[in-house]
Amino acid sequence: MTARFTSIPATPDIVIIGAGVVGLWCALKAKQRGLSAVIVEKGCIGQGASGGILGALMPHRPVSWEDIQTFQLEALLSLETEVAELEAATGLTCGYSRCGRVMPVDSEEFLAEHAQWQAGSTRYWPAASRTGQPLSWDIRRGEPAPAWPALKPGFVAYSFDTLSARVNPRGLVKALLASVQPHVVVAENCPVEKITDAGEVVLEDGTRLSPGKVIVAAGHDSFGLLQPALQCELGWGVKGQAVLLRPQGRLFDDMPVIYSRGIYLVAHDDGLVAVGSTSQRDFKNTDVDEAISQRLVQRAVELCPGLAGAEVVEQWAGVRPRAAGRDPVVGSMPGASNTIVATGGFKITLGIAHKMADAALNLATGSDSDLPRSFAVEAHIAYAV
Repeated sequence: MTARFTSIPATPDIVIIGAGVVGLWCALKAKQRGLSAVIVEKGCIGQGASGGILGALMPHRPVSWEDIQTFQLEALLSLETEVAELEAATGLTCGYSRCGRVMPVDSEEFLAEHAQWQAGSTRYWPAASRTGQPLSWDIRRGEPAPAWPALKPGFVAYSFDTLSARVNPRGLVKALLASVQPHVVVAENCPVEKITDAGEVVLEDGTRLSPGKVIVAAGHDSFGLLQPALQCELGWGVKGQAVLLRPQGRLFDDMPVIYSRGIYLVAHDDGLVAVGSTSQRDFKNTDVDEAISQRLVQRAVELCPGLAGAEVVEQWAGVRPRAAGRDPVVGSMPGASNTIVATGGFKITLGIAHKMADAALNLATGSDSDLPRSFAVEAHIAYAV
């Protein structure tokens, strides 16, 4: 067999498998630590869930507080600074905004839950973000505030928090890629055949890479790569769909993220509104299902009549990684400490990927990595099939 990937350095400090948002953050963190890194990606950069259109950055509900919620809160608070530094270094925009989130409340029973979350935010959230912006959770009865003119009136109440944010996933991927080039080799269309017990990365054409450490950040494809060594399925892919709309007029400028009963509406700074997302564990292909897209548009218009007549700019479908234990998987492989896993964030990956990367690089360099115990590979094996 003729080798196709002979131009890839064979002995870098780190080989990162996957060029999605987690893999690219890992590459940036490696570069910042002075480590040589190579990214190998079976397809195109950001082609999976990282290439989506939604970009909602949502906190966990502040009740029954556990270490994963602390981890995510720290990630959401630190991301604002990390993105600002990334934008300053590259001159590119990531479409980030701490825009807040409004959740219409359609029953008194549901309102009681929101009241618990509001109380929890006072207990667990800091009073302000790191840039000094106040953080709060308010519940408003009656009509929506004037700042939300497109939102349907008539709900029991409207729950609003100022911690939630949004980002443009594709803009983030583009900025991350620009930040690591040309210091990091990024090899697209470069499938990995296997990772050996000795920590070698064997590419599809037989080329062998012998890095100091391997970081597996290939989204849902990570689980298949790890299965031979673990003898179990550490997770699976979940298909999601979203649509991108161009509203008539500018009613959605500076709107908070809107969330209601599983549907998100995210107004981006280019004037477009992303609507999503669905979750399908059983799916035959990753193509867009037109019927699902139509239902998303219908639900969006029902929630926000101001979207009536909006042009459908794009329909998107992709597969997110869902780990067996539900939480992300970040940790060293049992019996193979030179192989590190960083995947499985499901719907919260965009908001925590930089923290996952910090943890992975800490593990790679032998530094302390303060991670929730539920992130460990061993913790997920207990749930695996």
